[in-house]
Amino acid sequence: MKNFLIFLCFMVVPVIARAQDTIFIKNGQAIPAVIIEKNDVEIKYRKPGKPESPAIYSVFVSDILKIRYSDGIVADYTANEGKTGGGKVRPVDLAGTMKAIRLSVGASGDFFKRDPSDDLLIFWRHKLNDQSAGISSNPVSIPVNLKAAFTIGKSARNILGDELQLIFTPADAIHASAYNGSYEIKLKSFYYNIILFYGHTLNHKQNIVGIIEPGLDMSFMSGYLKLNNTEYILKSNLGTGFHAALGIDWMITRRLLASARAGYRTMRVKESHEDSNSSTGYSYFYVIPGVNQDQLSVKWNGPFATFGLSWCLYAKLPL
Repeated sequence: MKNFLIFLCFMVVPVIARAQDTIFIKNGQAIPAVIIEKNDVEIKYRKPGKPESPAIYSVFVSDILKIRYSDGIVADYTANEGKTGGGKVRPVDLAGTMKAIRLSVGASGDFFKRDPSDDLLIFWRHKLNDQSAGISSNPVSIPVNLKAAFTIGKSARNILGDELQLIFTPADAIHASAYNGSYEIKLKSFYYNIILFYGHTLNHKQNIVGIIEPGLDMSFMSGYLKLNNTEYILKSNLGTGFHAALGIDWMITRRLLASARAGYRTMRVKESHEDSNSSTGYSYFYVIPGVNQDQLSVKWNGPFATFGLSWCLYAKLPL
């Protein structure tokens, strides 16, 4: 019986010991692990416990502070990290921690499905005396994005940030034509959006982040209306609106960020009072003169989706 117990101890102790490996991440997280593979890029491991988990996880070597093995040996992964001739740690080496802010610049493709039901459609149908007339939209534009984001909390799983987004719509973002071009609409817009966003990491590598994004949108509209072969240059007051979106940020590398958003955008832009053609006697357009005396306005409302890439830079925070 005694020999059996000794044999059992020899069988169980190695299993327990393997479960005592601990990976310490730079953000302060300690991961109990059964390490199964190591290389210069990542450490692969299973979670300890019985029955043994079949799932294999990994963590980048660059994110590891140290590993304490079951036999008490500690491997320091920061001894030679991020050092230059002056021995300084680069800001990029602090990515994903509370010690660095991420700055990024990029461009996106934006698909916006505008709802045409507004004063402009009523005005257009009245001018054509055709209640079935429609107005079309070009849905594609190219936003330019400038972002700043930083990590909060020791777990490094929460991100706060702000963004300046500039959207240049095509010249025919809103367009219509009738009677062989004697009646036409062609309008475009320039958006200036101020955005706040909150993110939470969705995977153990913490490089995929779910995003909630509200934003204040401002816009200037320009273009022209052609009525009975007379062209009127259209200018606008500053339009204001908002958007709300959900999305994903994926840190492909520490320098390359992919983003996707889907949401709903609202905007209303009113024509300015400036007379663009003094010979016509118009100072601005009414929706339906004598019936609806509201000044002509255009709604830029509807769902949108964006997909983009950004290049990232980092700066140290004094924490």
